[in-house]
Amino acid sequence: MALQRNVLLVDDNIPFRSTLATVLEDEGVDTQQAGRGDEAIRLIRQVRFDLLVLDLNLPDMTGVTVYSTASEEVKKVGCIFMTAEASEELIEMALRLNPLRLLRKPFEVAMFRDLVRRAIAN
Repeated sequence: MALQRNVLLVDDNIPFRSTLATVLEDEGVDTQQAGRGDEAIRLIRQVRFDLLVLDLNLPDMTGVTVYSTASEEVKKVGCIFMTAEASEELIEMALRLNPLRLLRKPFEVAMFRDLVRRAIAN
């Protein structure tokens, strides 16, 4: 039996985040969701995630800040960043953290599903 995988989806766009969650749950992946960075950090401290999917622009902080905080506090966890629009500076900061991928919204849901599937297979 396969290990259950747990993914945290962080985006303030609730319909978009819910769509991604449904796609992953249909694949048998447990998901938790957050709309703000502080919620995400609280969840990261409580739950062991196999993958973080973070929007770069959150209402209270950047996805870079969330991932940097997570990396300091928990075992190394993979990350996929997403953005519809972000400054070049923020994108460069994100890429310096060596994410698995930086996705530009909108993106193909099937491609996202396959990317997550590969990321959590390890």
